[in-house]
Amino acid sequence: MTVYEINQRETKEIATSCTKSEEGFWHNLRKYLREYAEVTGIHGFRYVAEKRSTTEKIIWSLLLMFSLCGCIYMIAEIVYKYENSPVVVSFATEDTPLYQIPFPAVTICPEGKYSKEVFNFSDVYYRLNSGKSVDKTNLTMFHHLSLVCEDTDVYVTYENGTLDNQLFKTISETKIDPTDMFAICYYNDESECEKLFTPVIIDEGLCYSFNIFGRDDIFNDHVYNYEQYYHVPRKVADYFDMETGYKENVGVVTYPRRALMSGVDNGFTVFFNFDEKFDDPLCTGPLHGFRVLIHSPWDVPLLRKHYFRMPSNKVVAAAMEAELVQTSEDLRKFGPRKRKCYMHDERPLKYFKMYTQSNCLLECRTNHTLTKCGCVEYFMPRNKTTAICGYPLLDCLEKAEDNFIKTQMEYNINGSSYCDCQPACSNLKFSIETSQDNYYEKEFLKSLKYADTGNNSTAWSLLHIYFKEEQVTTMERNELYGISDLISSFGGVLGLFTGFSLLSTFEILYFCSLSIFCNKKIYGRWSGP
Repeated sequence: MTVYEINQRETKEIATSCTKSEEGFWHNLRKYLREYAEVTGIHGFRYVAEKRSTTEKIIWSLLLMFSLCGCIYMIAEIVYKYENSPVVVSFATEDTPLYQIPFPAVTICPEGKYSKEVFNFSDVYYRLNSGKSVDKTNLTMFHHLSLVCEDTDVYVTYENGTLDNQLFKTISETKIDPTDMFAICYYNDESECEKLFTPVIIDEGLCYSFNIFGRDDIFNDHVYNYEQYYHVPRKVADYFDMETGYKENVGVVTYPRRALMSGVDNGFTVFFNFDEKFDDPLCTGPLHGFRVLIHSPWDVPLLRKHYFRMPSNKVVAAAMEAELVQTSEDLRKFGPRKRKCYMHDERPLKYFKMYTQSNCLLECRTNHTLTKCGCVEYFMPRNKTTAICGYPLLDCLEKAEDNFIKTQMEYNINGSSYCDCQPACSNLKFSIETSQDNYYEKEFLKSLKYADTGNNSTAWSLLHIYFKEEQVTTMERNELYGISDLISSFGGVLGLFTGFSLLSTFEILYFCSLSIFCNKKIYGRWSGP
C-alpha cells in the first residue's frame, strides 16, 4: 500500500469519527430533551416529545406556542402596571373616628371692605372723576382700597405703580369692627367672637378665619406678614402633626380644635349683623352680606372662586362630610411621579412650611406674577423686598393671571406640569351641603343680652356648620403589587397557561445540572442509558 493510500484512509477515518461524534451529540440531546418532556409537570410538552403523528405534534406545538405567547403578554401587562401604576387607592377597612381629625377652618369675608364711618370711598371717587382736588392722605387711602374693591375706572394718575406695607395699615385702620359684624359666636364652650376669629389678608381683602393655623405654622420665617394677621396664640406643633394627626395625651382642648361629635349642637355657630353702613355699592357691587369658605386649617384660603354666600335674614345650615386620605410609608420607594402625590417632606416650598396642593399652586402663581409684573398682589406671600402691585398695574396682574391659567392648560395638555403641584399623599378634604330658610326672629334677639338688635337698617342671619356623621370616610394609598403579590401574579399566569410552578423551576435546574453529572458518573455519558 502506498503512502498516499494510507493518508487518504486516515483522513476518511477521522472524518467518519467526527461525523459520528456530531451525530452522537445531537442524538443524545434529543434523547435527553425527550426524557425531560415526558416527565415534566409543564402541560403539553410530552405530547410533542412522544412518538405521535406529525399532525398531532404540529397541533400541540401550536398550542404550546399560543400558550407561551399569552403567558408572555400577561406578564408584560403585569410588569407595565407595576412600573406605571404601582399605587391603588381603596377604602380603608375601618373608618376614622371624628374626634381624630380637626374641625375645618371657616373663613368669612364681608362684602363691605371698609367702614364708611372712617373713609368714604364713593365720595373720593366722584371727586376724582369730576376733577375736584383730593388731599394726599385720602388719595393714598383710595389707592390702597381700590385693590380690594370691585373694578372701578378711576381717571387719576398715581405717582408709583407699586406699594409698600402702608397698604396693610390702611386696611387695618379702615376695617369694619368685627364686633359689629359678628354678634354671637360659639363652638363647644367657647363663645367670644374675638378669640374664635383670626384676621387674615386674602384675595377678598381683610377676612376672619376660625381654627386656621397661625403664621408661624403656615409660612416660612422670611415671609413678611403684617403683625396683626394670621396671629394664633397657640402653636400647632404642640398638639398636631400633619402626617400622624393629633399627638398622644394632648387631651380634648387642642389647636387646631378637634371635631368632637356630629350635630348642630357640636358645631360652629355664628350670628351675623348686617348693617347698611357696611355697604358701598361702588366698592362692593350689587351684592351685600358675607362669603364663607370651609377649608383645611393648613391651607391659605382664597375666596374669589370658591365660597358660598351668607345672605341677610336667612338661616344657613352647612352639613359637612370629611374624607381622609392616608398613605403607606412603603410607597416612598416609588417616587412622586409614579405615586402621583407628594409626601410631606418631598416638595419643599419657598414660602410655606408644609406642602399642600393649594399652597403650592398659590406659590406658583406668586412666582409667575413676580416674573411677569415685577411685583405681586397684596395677598400673595412675599419677602420684605418684594413690591406690591398697585392700581396702575392691575392690567398687568389680570394678564399675568390669564397667562398663568393658559400656561397651566398647555402644559397639562402636553402631559407635563407647569407648577408640579401634585396632591399631598396624606390629605383631609371637606364636602358641604347647604340649606337655608328665612329668618324672622329679630324680636327674639332683643331678649338676648349678648347683642343690641340695632336700628331698622340692621338685619340678622344665622350660620350653623356641623358634621353629619360620627365617622370619617377613610381612603388608603397602598402598593398595587407588593413582592408577594407580584410573585403570586406571575405564578398564577404561568400556572394558568402552562401549569408551571416553583417545583418546575427546580426541575429544570435539576435536568441542567445534577442529572447530567449523575448520568455521566453512572452510565458514562451525560444523556443517560
